[in-house]
Amino acid sequence: MNAFHVHRGWQHKLNTIVTAAVFIIAGLLFLGRNLGIVDPHTFHTLVSWQMLLIVIGIVQLLKRNLMAGLILIAIGSYFLLPASYGLGTYWPVLLILIGIGILFKLGKRKDSHSHHIDHYMESTVKGNDGYVKSDVSFGGAKHIVLDPVFKGADLDISFGSIVLDLRRTKLEDEITYIDVDASFGGIEIFAPSDWNILVEAGTTLSGVQDKRLLSPQIDQSHKVIIRGSLTFSGVEIKS
Repeated sequence: MNAFHVHRGWQHKLNTIVTAAVFIIAGLLFLGRNLGIVDPHTFHTLVSWQMLLIVIGIVQLLKRNLMAGLILIAIGSYFLLPASYGLGTYWPVLLILIGIGILFKLGKRKDSHSHHIDHYMESTVKGNDGYVKSDVSFGGAKHIVLDPVFKGADLDISFGSIVLDLRRTKLEDEITYIDVDASFGGIEIFAPSDWNILVEAGTTLSGVQDKRLLSPQIDQSHKVIIRGSLTFSGVEIKS
């Protein structure tokens, strides 16, 4: 098993653990409130949209999505802490730190020799021997696969969008994987109407829609499986 599959397996396990932990903790908090063990102020602090942002931010940090994680934690913490802490005056510091972080990430990517593409501006590219690897933060990207055979894709998104156009390519392997890891993002996949596309991605307040006008004869000999995790994100499959 290579490092890529180990990484994806770890992410799937992390998503499962976090989802289970959220349900368990929420159940304990509601039970504690009903029994009078947890006071109302503590309950409403821990069960709030601000705390949800903080939890999602921590998960993003564990996934090494540094900027997305820090932004979510900062926003959740800001609205969670009382105004008496002086945040009403100094909240613009948060914007300054976010801007510095974006510049730092931009410089880091330019110095890197990876195959990731800077997506602060929308771009249209071909696949790399039929395989698409895209990492988007605070931007958008469009990939049109012109290679004869589509070998798969690895799509990582934080506060952005990706368009993957597969209408000019074909499938060769019995199973082809599209791995996704999206937080506050959107993915549009354009694929032929006779492709057999299955979704096995874990979703947290997210959705996947297949809007294709499907062909009466679906190709059962080849499958495209979308797997990974979606958090506050959406995937639309179109033809």
